[in-house]
Amino acid sequence: MNSDLVAPESVPQLREALQQATRVLPVGNRTKSALCRPDQASLLSLRSLRGIIEYEPSEFTFTAWAGTPLSEIRSVLCEKQQYLPFDPLLVESGATLGGTIASGLSGPGRFRYGGVRDFIIGVRFLSGDGDLVQGGGKVVKNAAGFDLPKFLVGSLGYYGIIVEASFKVFPKPLSLRTIRLPCSSHSEAMQRACTVASSRWEADAVDYRPADRSLFIRFGGPDDAMRAIGEEVLKRWPDGAVMNENEASPFWSSISELTYSPFTEPVIVKVPTTVVSYLSLQEAMNSREGAALHVSVAGGVTWIALPDSSQLAWLDDQLRRLDLAGLVVRGEITSPKIGRWQQNAMQRLVQQAIDPHGKFPGI
Repeated sequence: MNSDLVAPESVPQLREALQQATRVLPVGNRTKSALCRPDQASLLSLRSLRGIIEYEPSEFTFTAWAGTPLSEIRSVLCEKQQYLPFDPLLVESGATLGGTIASGLSGPGRFRYGGVRDFIIGVRFLSGDGDLVQGGGKVVKNAAGFDLPKFLVGSLGYYGIIVEASFKVFPKPLSLRTIRLPCSSHSEAMQRACTVASSRWEADAVDYRPADRSLFIRFGGPDDAMRAIGEEVLKRWPDGAVMNENEASPFWSSISELTYSPFTEPVIVKVPTTVVSYLSLQEAMNSREGAALHVSVAGGVTWIALPDSSQLAWLDDQLRRLDLAGLVVRGEITSPKIGRWQQNAMQRLVQQAIDPHGKFPGI
């Protein structure tokens, strides 16, 4: 396959490049390197299609080109005290709006507010035929029908080229407070995470760092309310402590930027888990040196960092044994999917309908 990167500057140029190529893979700023493999197809960059098309602060919605860096969107939203509460990943690294949709990756804030698919409300994309298809709209209330915007979340660029997208946003919390709870074991950490998840405290995020045996709980809201909730949590678990901002901010940033591991250029793998499956995965990883884990969304997602790709085969075997699927986000690999992925006939049928000529990589 041709590995040259083509970066059209308009939708007509994008359509022309799509029609001229044998097979293409749309990319943004390639912050998730394992998902942008030139051996799959010619890389078609959306980085020149950038900018906010429309922003309605009073309606809490915006529309932007797919190549728009999330840092640009975040800055504009901050001016109106608004934000994307699912904590988009790799903002500082240059992640784009389209890449965030296609990868389907969300950060710690997904625990309370939901992920990317819960905030996208509209999309325009190029099908394999070069048709500009629209799904959803620019307002929160849309007509019923096949929800194309959500279908494209996590599609990895295999169904079409996302050109622009519309999102709903939320008001930023007035203050944040993070409590760190030391735990005697991984099981105790998950028990505490489940307690927080079922409590009335409505935590923003519940994350666990296995290497430190520490559970991190983040709350957002009015300062007085955060102080009262913090006191209640520490009354329940007196061994905990409130982190100051100089400690809390770098910690949450290390998760959002995937820099929590000690490795220079790690292979990063996302594994959807439950509390039970995480504990089984942790047990398997205990026997393997040279891996760093981080558990997010109260056990709902386990991030695994490996020092290099040589350990991926072993991890693939472990995930298959545990009936888990892994998505390699960063690293030099032959396939971004490891472990046991379910085959979905409906996905194949939809891909055939949207891309009858096979312009995009197969699912």
